[in-house]
Amino acid sequence: MVKTKAERLAQQRLCKRRKYAEIKNDPELWALEKEKQRAIYQKRKSEKKQTSLTEKSPREKRQIRKKWKQNSKKYRQSKKEEKTKVLNIIHVPVPESFPEETNNHVVDPIGLFTKEDLQKAQRKIRYRELKKRIRLRSIIKSLQKINVKQKMTIKRLKSLINNSNIRSRQELNEDAKTLQNRRNKRINRVSDISSLKSRKDTKFRLLRQKVIESIETFYNDDAVSTISAGKKEFITKNKRRMQKRYLAAPLKVLHKKMLAETDVKVSYSFFTKHRPFWVLQPKPTNRETCLCVQHTNMELLIKSLYNASIIGEKNSNEIVSHLCCDSNNTKCLLRQCNFCKDKVISYKEFSNSTNLTYFQWRKTSKETVTKKALKKKQVLTVKAQVTTQPLTAIRELERLMCPFLLHVHNIVAQYTTMKHLKANLKVSEAVIHVDFSENYCLKYAEEVQSFHFGGSRQQVSLHTSVIYTHIFSVGAIHPTSICTISRCVRHDAAAIWAHLIPFIKHALEINPFITTLHFLSDSPISQYRNKFMFYIITQIKNDFEYISRITWNYTEAGHGKGAPDGVGAVLKRTADRLVNFGRDVGDFESFCEIIKDNVESVVIKIVNEETIKQKENLLPKNLKPFRGTLSIHQVLWDILSERLTLRTVSCFLCDIDEQCIHGKHLGFYEFNVAIGSNDNKSENANIVTLLAETAPRRRERNFNKSIKILSDITFKNNEWYILDQPSTFKTSQFYK
Repeated sequence: MVKTKAERLAQQRLCKRRKYAEIKNDPELWALEKEKQRAIYQKRKSEKKQTSLTEKSPREKRQIRKKWKQNSKKYRQSKKEEKTKVLNIIHVPVPESFPEETNNHVVDPIGLFTKEDLQKAQRKIRYRELKKRIRLRSIIKSLQKINVKQKMTIKRLKSLINNSNIRSRQELNEDAKTLQNRRNKRINRVSDISSLKSRKDTKFRLLRQKVIESIETFYNDDAVSTISAGKKEFITKNKRRMQKRYLAAPLKVLHKKMLAETDVKVSYSFFTKHRPFWVLQPKPTNRETCLCVQHTNMELLIKSLYNASIIGEKNSNEIVSHLCCDSNNTKCLLRQCNFCKDKVISYKEFSNSTNLTYFQWRKTSKETVTKKALKKKQVLTVKAQVTTQPLTAIRELERLMCPFLLHVHNIVAQYTTMKHLKANLKVSEAVIHVDFSENYCLKYAEEVQSFHFGGSRQQVSLHTSVIYTHIFSVGAIHPTSICTISRCVRHDAAAIWAHLIPFIKHALEINPFITTLHFLSDSPISQYRNKFMFYIITQIKNDFEYISRITWNYTEAGHGKGAPDGVGAVLKRTADRLVNFGRDVGDFESFCEIIKDNVESVVIKIVNEETIKQKENLLPKNLKPFRGTLSIHQVLWDILSERLTLRTVSCFLCDIDEQCIHGKHLGFYEFNVAIGSNDNKSENANIVTLLAETAPRRRERNFNKSIKILSDITFKNNEWYILDQPSTFKTSQFYK
């Protein structure tokens, strides 16, 4: 029979014990075994595997000594049991019949034990009997005491019964009821306290969850964190995949901002603990390729002055906070606040003899020669190194400060206005946030070298959008993600017109009561902010007769990242993931099929190249440009108005076709072009009406007369300059 593993192990242990017993009984083998064990011990000790007690930590010493105590106790107990053996009674069987020959050698059982053993057993029996007697005496004594107490109680009760002043049985019952009522009240009070505590705990949990949700909403704000646009910029936790967002400022600054702007008052540790897992700290590896030119140049200049110990502010945010009492207040940023309009930058003592070096992003022109020996000018954007005197750098900072504050004002105003609009949308309104995603390059799971490095790879144009409107099935304002895909990779006004039609159709399918459309986009001149787009805004009514009002809102240049970037990232990441699994995405049809099958949360629409050409034929060729297009951040159109209203920043408080009373009006733009006409021979085909404030050459006259450089400079020995009164500048007249 085959033995089990446990039986085999037991047999092995038994064999080892027998072998060890044989070695121990043989003196020579036992001496060799001890020598062998001693060599093993010395080897382990030299390798530091076996350490002495002095080399161990205090905790290990305590544990070893504890084991020693237990072993010693066990050893003493075993020795004690050997000495105090219990007297074994030997039972001698008596046979029924004795043999004829009797045994003369009769064994006496008592003779088997020594005299000392018998005396010890006798003392043990006496001790046990004595112990029983003592225990019985103590019991009797305690019972006697109890008996005496009971007799006294009986005597006292008899005396009470015989007393004539004893209370009646009814009074006793009433007292008993009173005591019972008091007991019940105490029990109820304890139960009320426990229920109140449970209600308080529940209320605290709900309040805590509400605070955590408010913190998460604050982190997801575009002014606090920017969403990443890369297709690989996502993070997954607990089966929840989110697009990465990067903080726009340090956590301490954001904590102060939340305390100042919201009603939530939490500690810094609680604020950092409940940061969403997809909101990350920016790292050096996250190289930014879509930075704002104005912010970047200002940061580089301020950093250089700070490193030279000329100013105490490290970055542009600290400069804005120093100059403005509230960096989110538009009046403070426009230098119209009565409290902070006279604040200036404080400069420290510096030497003008030491040159200062910093970098600036600038556009330069370069002449190149083509293959046909023709000279061609090429405009390049380079990061140029500037070496100048500190005084010149300070003048440059003062010159850039006014347009930079206006730039920050436009960012804050657009974010604030659009956030308020999304939160307070009417049933008849919809916000359509649009943006072109980077063209997706079609690819195969395996490619030949000529395809990979050649020019055979095709691209797909992605125009992404997020629609905010009332969804009646949900009963609230809910975002809907949508994307239009086209073979044509054009991003001009005609292509945008063709891509907008599916967005508006889908918005009307969600909410058929929409009459007002609010578009939101970034502000590149070649795409959304130009004279052709202004004309397209007036022509959308021809395709959708129920649309009576349209506003187009532009974010500040360089700050247009938003929700549509995340939609494009999801689509491109999905296609790349399937390519990694061996799926070919080499043509337009396969790309559309993969996206529709694997991305259920995004509505996919296809735009043909013929549609784009049709829209291009409807655009007039002789539209007049609007002077000041770069300053436009809102375009408003109404079906009852014959002209467009243009504003410097978005304002929904003032009506269309009238000047904004909040100082945001820029001008009017009127079209008189028939639909479908390609040329316009009339000189007054489109009329541009400007305000008196929007004089020509406004940009050249904007800041020259408003800057006052270094009001008082005293010259001292060794060419040291001390700014007794820091420089001042005025920015209240931006449009003079």
